[in-house]
Parts: sequence; structure tokens; C-alpha cells
Amino acid sequence: MRMSIQSDVEILSVQALEQYARKHNLSTAEAAKLFYKHQVFEKILIQHEYLHQLDLEETLNYVEDIIAENAPELVLYHGSNIAFEKIDLTKSHDRRDFGRGFYCTVLESQAEEWARRLYLRSHKGGRYIYRYLFRQTDDLKIKHFAALNQEWLEFIKENRTKGGIQHSYDVVVGPVADDNTMETIQLYLSGILKAGEAVERLRYSKVNNQVSFHTPFAVEHLMLESRREVREI
Repeated sequence: MRMSIQSDVEILSVQALEQYARKHNLSTAEAAKLFYKHQVFEKILIQHEYLHQLDLEETLNYVEDIIAENAPELVLYHGSNIAFEKIDLTKSHDRRDFGRGFYCTVLESQAEEWARRLYLRSHKGGRYIYRYLFRQTDDLKIKHFAALNQEWLEFIKENRTKGGIQHSYDVVVGPVADDNTMETIQLYLSGILKAGEAVERLRYSKVNNQVSFHTPFAVEHLMLESRREVREI
């Protein structure tokens, strides 16, 4: 059976979660809350290629260091064809995966691809990569999707078909339905594929990440660190 990047990251994350829970005599739910609070899943995704070469004990040490550091900040990237100074949620596109909002990612390469595609589609502006520091606080309402599953599919269906924001969260974190997965998503939305069939197909997709901000309160937790323009050589 071929192993996908998505499956590999999920397996590594689940193994680390279960091992951490056992070591600290926590339930899986209690350990998951800690992982979400300290953005452990996102940091495992960022370091996936390196962690994949380690044994589980070394991966657990990496997780322990993240939680011990107790740093609520997460570096995020945004790709655009427009140079701007402030985030304006009223200019956000509608019918997006997690609803109308400002979309970032933990993967700089993903932000670069977003900027490239927006520039090619519009032939306006440039290719700009924004680097933000996201400071997560307990009063933020955050929804996490750790995997491409049926709940994630239904969430996307609600927001893409109805438009606007079909939830009450400030921030949503999860996989992205990019061009590689959109065919499967569309087949599911049209009723050709059942949820289980769509999820199985998506397991062989390359995993990407998105973090979406949907309220002015959420945007206040983003601090712009830099903006750079990607120029053709």
C-alpha cells in the first residue's frame, strides 16, 4: 500500500499524542488539548521531513520541548498579489473552505504558491509573502481539524455552498482543499462520492495547511513581521 504524506503526518502525530498521554498519565483528550494549545500538530507538520528520520522517543522529546517552552506564538505566512499594510476582512473572498476570512499557513512554500497563483490569475500587482506572528490566547474561539476527515468535509461543504461564515469561530486551523484535492471535494459536493469514499481518496493527497482568521478580534492577534516581494530572476 502506498503511503501518502498526509497519512504519514497523521500517523506521526497520533503516535506522538498517544505516547505523550501515556507518559504523563493523561487521557487522549487531555493530551490533545495541550497539543492544540501549543500548536504541536502544526509544528510536527513543519518539521515532518526531519522528524520522519527519528525514532518515536526522539519525536516525543521534540514535543516535550515545545510544550516546556510554553511559547504561544506561531509563525504564519500569507501569500498575495497585493501589497497592503493592514488586514481588511471586508475584502476577503467568499465561499472559501473555512468561510470568508484572512488565510495564512505555517508553510512558507504554500504561501509562495498562493501568491504565484493569484498573480497569474489577475496579472496585477506582484507576488508578496507576508510573515506574521500569531499569538494564541485562551479567549480565542479556535477550531482545529487535525485530519482530512468527514467533519472537515462537512465544514467545507457548509462554507463553500452557503457562503459567508457558517460558524462562530475566530480562527480555524486545518488542511487545505487545494487544486490537488479540489476534484475530490467537488465530486463529494455534487453527491457523486460519499463522504467515506472522498476521505479515502484524500488520504493520498499531499498535505498542506491553512489557518483562517474570521473576526476583527482574531486579526488583533496577528503581528506583521515582514513583507517580501518575490521577483523573477
